[in-house]
Amino acid sequence: MTARPDLFCRYVLAPIACALALAGLAQAQWDNADPMVDASLVSERETVAPGETFHIALHQDITPGWHTYWQNPGDSGEPTRLSLTLPEGWQAGELIWPAPATYALGPLTNYGYADEVTLPVPVTVPESATPGPVTIEAEATWLVCEEICIPEDAELALTLTVGDSVSDRAGARLIDTALERAPVAAPQDVSAGLVRAGDRLQLSVAGGPFAAGESGVRNVYFFPHEGGLIEHSADQEAIFAPSGLALRLAPGFLAGDPVDEVHPGVLTAEFRENGRWQLRAYTIAPEPGLQVVELAAAAGTEAGRTGPTAPPGISLWQAVLFALLGGLILNLMPCVFPILSMKALHLVQKRDSDPAQARMLGLIFGAGVISTFVALGAALVVARAAGMPDLWGFQLQVPGVVAGLVLLMFLIGLNFLGAFEVGTSLQGVGGEVNPNTRAGSFLTGVLAVFVAAPCLAPFMAGALAFAIAQPPAIALVVFACLGIGLALPFVAVSFSPGLLARLPRPGPWMVRFKQVLAFPMFAVAIWLIWVLTLQTGATGMVWMLVALLATGFAIWAWQAGGSLGRVSGVLGVALVAGALVMTARLEPGAQASSQTDFEVWSPERVAQLQSEGRPVFVDFTAAWCVTCQVNKLGTLSDRDVREAFDTAGMALLRADFTNRDPVIAAALETHGSAGVPMYLVYPRSGGEPQKLPPLLTEDTVLRAIRAATANGSDAS
Repeated sequence: MTARPDLFCRYVLAPIACALALAGLAQAQWDNADPMVDASLVSERETVAPGETFHIALHQDITPGWHTYWQNPGDSGEPTRLSLTLPEGWQAGELIWPAPATYALGPLTNYGYADEVTLPVPVTVPESATPGPVTIEAEATWLVCEEICIPEDAELALTLTVGDSVSDRAGARLIDTALERAPVAAPQDVSAGLVRAGDRLQLSVAGGPFAAGESGVRNVYFFPHEGGLIEHSADQEAIFAPSGLALRLAPGFLAGDPVDEVHPGVLTAEFRENGRWQLRAYTIAPEPGLQVVELAAAAGTEAGRTGPTAPPGISLWQAVLFALLGGLILNLMPCVFPILSMKALHLVQKRDSDPAQARMLGLIFGAGVISTFVALGAALVVARAAGMPDLWGFQLQVPGVVAGLVLLMFLIGLNFLGAFEVGTSLQGVGGEVNPNTRAGSFLTGVLAVFVAAPCLAPFMAGALAFAIAQPPAIALVVFACLGIGLALPFVAVSFSPGLLARLPRPGPWMVRFKQVLAFPMFAVAIWLIWVLTLQTGATGMVWMLVALLATGFAIWAWQAGGSLGRVSGVLGVALVAGALVMTARLEPGAQASSQTDFEVWSPERVAQLQSEGRPVFVDFTAAWCVTCQVNKLGTLSDRDVREAFDTAGMALLRADFTNRDPVIAAALETHGSAGVPMYLVYPRSGGEPQKLPPLLTEDTVLRAIRAATANGSDAS
């Protein structure tokens, strides 16, 4: 397999490297009094005729060793932008990009131009143009890079004459050269397709000059129009067949499995013509899911292999590291705090107890955490084998599970307030959750995982995406590492007498602290009731409240004692069970957007808004996803973010995954997400969306809005 830069280098090191480069921008600008690019506006005509279409162009003379960028800059950089101010009635077309070259910088590969480049724009003169001089003004911005990157800009002007058409020899020479280097549409007898082939994308091209075989074609390279479709720095392996050839490409984070969207780009190659090699560039739009050439089995294409693929560049040891870090960070997530508070209280109680017992209970807690993570992983593996979506947090889409957790949290809260005590005859109702016993320690670990599942902590998304794409044994190793990360702090403390000695001594304060912990438990129960209400409507909420009422009655009746009390307690427990069964049998209801300015998401609505030229923000969320709610109440409610949405005319869509939805599940898988939250920002000019990280910041969203609204303004 061709070596590739790992995910850490690509998505962590690369942004850091860019940030460091920009950090030296001010000093670089002082050190370079002269710009690195000498820009000018040129025309292929001195005089233009009314009704004529001609080309003007931005010409860049670039300092040796430096380069500017193509429309897809690759792993870093920014494309050159050109905005024209034309006389009234004149019309400009799209910027024409000559075929780029590749430029490597450490683990990164960029697409762009060195030495010099000319970027033409077709301009049409109206039939009614008045003879005489006219002035065309332009604003151009670009990024020029060597080891550091410098943004530069220029305000340019060009004066032409309307009259009989007369060529400008110098400008025409530059523009003709650029047009010769620009890609042209592939011949009609050429067909192309793009499919998943094992852990690679396979771009196949048949017919025309591509059927000449290895003796007639060499140095084939694909430049996608969109960043993120492939790993730009990975080798592109060409495999030849009698009818054409195929390129094996390392998939990027935008590559779907299977490929179900058109991803156009530029295919360059050298063709042997009249005994000489000639470089040609063709624009192609490969048919998604189609392989247009038959490759020999010995070529090692793995074309018959199907199934999920891991995120590009991530290895098993990296997934293990991400899982451990994600599990550790889960200890800080608000959804897990109430349960881990129970464990912290238990550690204080065991401060002066037998160290061997503390170690044993710590290990049992860890076993509960790890075994539950492995069980959830196994459930995902089974779901995948059955053709169901591989998505995290799925258990909280089951109303019966949510109802059971509500009841459990309510019981723990009552226990902390002293409504019943562990060790009494009510222990079977819920006292096993007390972490002071072996069973309690194990169940505390189980409970911690169940309430942690809705939280996608940093690093978890990459680990989960890797795990669900692997064979079962490897997937379960990654899930076990998530459990190890979550359990590690408490197991480490239980094995460290020194750390235990630093904990406060047991005393009367623990009774009050235990009572205080009841209220986070009730808060979690309230949140879960809200989730249940969104899933099942008011009927589910009523049955859940009946179950809680019956629980309180059963505890009171049992403690009253006597035969009547015990019979009443049993009847109360039966009513609890019946209410839970009725809740579990309810069908999930339709979801409504929780904010009036968010529309309900659908792929069709996204396509309609894109066709209208509007930027789109999509929030994939769920009521049981704590990270989603944090983002809603925080970043997405921020005044600056809301004003930026309004200013940009951003269409806001929300995909609610509180209940099972196969369309949303398919969208999450297509964009490489193991679950919610997921945020997509579609540019106003159309095309593929930018995927934002699960934990949003104001700066992240504002930059995405600016990018979405700036896209497509290269020429106007």
